[in-house]
Amino acid sequence: MKFVASSASLLISVGLSNLSPSLAFNCRRTAVIFGRFTSTKRYYAATMMTRSDSSSTSLLSSSNNNNNNSNEETVPSPSLTYTSISSISPLITEARTSYATHFTHPYQFRLAQLDGIERLIRDNYSALSKTINLDLGQGSMYAEAFELTCMLGRISYAKSNLRQWMTTQSVPTPFPVNLNMPVQSQLTPYPRGVALIISPWNLPITLTLTPLLEAIAAGNVCVLKMSEKCVHTTSLLTELLSSGKYLDQRVVKVVNGEAEEATELLRHRFDVVSYTGGEKVGRIVNEAAAKHLTPTLLELGGKNPVFVTKNADIACAAMRIAWGKVTGNAGQLCISPDYCLVEASVKEEFVEALCKAMDEFYPVSSYSGNNGDDGSRGDVGKMISVEHAERVVSMVDSTCNVIYGGKHHDTKERFVAPTIVEATADSTVMKDEIFGPILAIVTVPDLDSAIEYVQTNFSSKGKHPLNLYLFTKSKKEQQQIMNAIPSGTCAVNDVIKHSANYYVPFGGIGTSGLGAYYGKFGFDFFSHYRGSLLVKNHSTSKLDPAVWMQFPPYNDKKIFAFRSLSKLPLIFGPLKRIAPVAKVLLPVALGGLLFWAGIMVERLKYFG
Repeated sequence: MKFVASSASLLISVGLSNLSPSLAFNCRRTAVIFGRFTSTKRYYAATMMTRSDSSSTSLLSSSNNNNNNSNEETVPSPSLTYTSISSISPLITEARTSYATHFTHPYQFRLAQLDGIERLIRDNYSALSKTINLDLGQGSMYAEAFELTCMLGRISYAKSNLRQWMTTQSVPTPFPVNLNMPVQSQLTPYPRGVALIISPWNLPITLTLTPLLEAIAAGNVCVLKMSEKCVHTTSLLTELLSSGKYLDQRVVKVVNGEAEEATELLRHRFDVVSYTGGEKVGRIVNEAAAKHLTPTLLELGGKNPVFVTKNADIACAAMRIAWGKVTGNAGQLCISPDYCLVEASVKEEFVEALCKAMDEFYPVSSYSGNNGDDGSRGDVGKMISVEHAERVVSMVDSTCNVIYGGKHHDTKERFVAPTIVEATADSTVMKDEIFGPILAIVTVPDLDSAIEYVQTNFSSKGKHPLNLYLFTKSKKEQQQIMNAIPSGTCAVNDVIKHSANYYVPFGGIGTSGLGAYYGKFGFDFFSHYRGSLLVKNHSTSKLDPAVWMQFPPYNDKKIFAFRSLSKLPLIFGPLKRIAPVAKVLLPVALGGLLFWAGIMVERLKYFG
């Protein structure tokens, strides 16, 4: 997830001595863009949080023993205790020492930790929902659908399948590996070790607990760095995860802070790294991990195109795109629709339907004040910071034409009103991922031109989208688009909901990410699958054909025998096709043979 995720704080002009000069330059250049840091002083937005060097006010008192129906909760303190730089190295050493005891390996232990994450959510449901409202200005329904309920489903799925995921699998053993029969080959998932997880601010619960859940399910010990921008959510999750009430304190080590803390973390070696955030910081994380040859999962983002063809259901497309753009955290999701490529023949109809949907779902009357029962502005959330709100609004300039909204922004209150603009390839709004409630529309003559637009401006440069959206009833057009445009994931005639399906992998390609996770795919990423060969033949006799063929001296007879045996898989390969039938017919045939033999024996006795 993108633009200024928690680890964007890595971009500082201090503490870069261990990075290459070019990388340090990129860090400083991006830091200027973010406007977050000075040369030696940490910048912190006063409107977002205050730094505390003493123990933070306990949040557990306001969150424990809560359930879905709880209405009275104390607002968590907006302070966040940062981890001291000097304590990070001992913390990582402690994590390694703990993991070395293999206490995370047993199935029952892992299952207990998954149960703990589930209880953490259920016991603190209302408190977590409240922190989402305070940090992102989102209503209760957003927290319910995007953060809490979806996590419970993922936990339940992992718990139900954990034993199967952990099971050692027997796999075929081909020639010549099977020369010393009997032999057996196995595939067993082992934990990678100590995992570093860096999570963002835009889905602070889901994108923190999902990789954490899967890393723990795989048996790893985790060091977790959450976003300092979501002060309320991070404060609450820090205390809940570190309390020992829900998770074994050896399993998760939380590090809080900004640039210096994150940079210090990346100086250390981990066994696996998971990062969710922007491309610029993703490159820094990847370079730091590469120094230790550490496998890295990068979930980044990009400009997600939406194809609207002449064969689309226009009303349906307009409603779903409007909903996905604004309800999806006011466009602050890596899966958010970024721009629409609309065929000219349906452009006017689509724009009219889109504006109608915006008016119906997000009326202007809901913009002012706190109209929601939970203090939200209707169903339109806020930007994460004043700086981010100003950035999003500044993208709507003279290079594009506003066709809806754009008049009710309140950047001081972090509010950007839903806006639709008509853009071209040269528009400012088309240069970077928007990451806000602004939707760009690009008019194209036909589908081939739409595909060419994406290929020319993005795909040819390796800037593949994380998500590809297409609205059309034509299966031919669906295949044409999907074959032409590489993307991490794809949704046909809908938006963003596909990312909640933990039965399929989620991840990017090219600049939108590296690797994939969710469900079994997340378990696989955080595991090392070790192949094992178990040989049960201990023969040393030269009368054993395997011993005769394997060991010197070699001659033409051995080469001929080796070459002949190597063809056996080609002979026996087709037999695999009839194996299911053979499993049924062979027992029946054997049973019939035994029955016939029994009758013959009785007859011989009788006539004998």
